[in-house]
Amino acid sequence: MLYLNTRHTLPRIGIDMAASTLSSRIQKPTVDSAYHAPRSHTGMGRITMDINSYPSRHAYGARTMDDFTKEYGQQGLSDIQSTASRHTQDAWAMIENGAKKGHNEIANQAKGRLSAEIAKRRYLEARAIPDPEVHIHPADEPGNIDPGSWDYKIHTADKADVKYNEGHFKLFLEERGSIHSWVSEGHYDIYA
Repeated sequence: MLYLNTRHTLPRIGIDMAASTLSSRIQKPTVDSAYHAPRSHTGMGRITMDINSYPSRHAYGARTMDDFTKEYGQQGLSDIQSTASRHTQDAWAMIENGAKKGHNEIANQAKGRLSAEIAKRRYLEARAIPDPEVHIHPADEPGNIDPGSWDYKIHTADKADVKYNEGHFKLFLEERGSIHSWVSEGHYDIYA
């Protein structure tokens, strides 16, 4: 008996494909900076105080050399004039009355000066003593404050580094299909 043997293979399709890729590398920004620390170039001055105690000291009778020379210089000139005048009058009184009997001109002149001193009126004056003048000048702060500075600049790239790889897709026939037929006697012929 004859047997029909058939062997077939299916066609095989191959696929070649690559996915599209996009790479974009962004350059990181860089910063340049210059920092100048703030400084205080200031100091503290001194507090000064001016005290004028002259009015209160003058009320107590204390005098400066200027006061002394003004007051006693004028008084000295007037004392010289009055003393010279008094001595002249005393001399003329002694000339005129010194030879009189029973008359002691020197004693009379001394009694007259003593009675004139006694007859002077004495006054007690109560005055308010002025306070010393105190002026306080506050301390100053010489110098200037430097506020410092911080300058910075940011550098960025204006374009990104972009790379695009185009993908592809390709089909191809890797192996053709086939059908083989043959005849065998007495049994099926099987081969690989």
